[in-house]
Amino acid sequence: MCYKIYIMNLALFDLDNTLIDGDSDYEWGSFLVENNFVDPDYYQRKNDAFFEQYKKGTLCPREFAKFSYEPLAKYDFEFLLNIRERFFEERIKPIILSKAEDLVNRHRKNNDIIIIVTATNSFISKLSANYFKIENLLATEPEFRDGRFTGELFGEPCFKEGKVNKVKGWLNENKHNIFDEIYFYTDSHNDLKLLEFCTKPIAVDPDNILKEISIKNNWEIISLK
Repeated sequence: MCYKIYIMNLALFDLDNTLIDGDSDYEWGSFLVENNFVDPDYYQRKNDAFFEQYKKGTLCPREFAKFSYEPLAKYDFEFLLNIRERFFEERIKPIILSKAEDLVNRHRKNNDIIIIVTATNSFISKLSANYFKIENLLATEPEFRDGRFTGELFGEPCFKEGKVNKVKGWLNENKHNIFDEIYFYTDSHNDLKLLEFCTKPIAVDPDNILKEISIKNNWEIISLK
């Protein structure tokens, strides 16, 4: 008797500027500024500076985490949940890409395992994962203790090499180690390490640096916009 062994694919998705047409970390900061939940001048200036560092590939994720977690520690959890809902409806939902939804659904229909792997903290990115009906979310984690955020980072940032480590950790925890293909969709050269880890690296509306690398390595380039 012959048995057919079915081996699944793994589909990894970056979030910002891949599934959505914008950066949710930056949008969250601007949302806090516009609603006076933080000191406007100070926070916008720092938010802009960190965003420029990210685009250049020079961002220190621990420094950014310390900055971006200050508002989480300032307010109680129930209040944060309420403003997060507003933030998602006002800032994120309008920039969700319909072609990204189609792509996720194609992988879902193929019975692939789907994971969002994002540098954005899990508190902010969770609603995006929920919208796409993606249960598996690997993100940078803010420390949560005694019913509120502490303002500190928990564990390793999900950034650059940290994304690879998060994926490897998830695979080990969930006893998954054999896939036919491992796809990874991203726009950013900051994700080079995870792109190299995968069998199907795919650049999505890539930044200039990633576009050059993708052409050099003959990686697929697509647009979801």
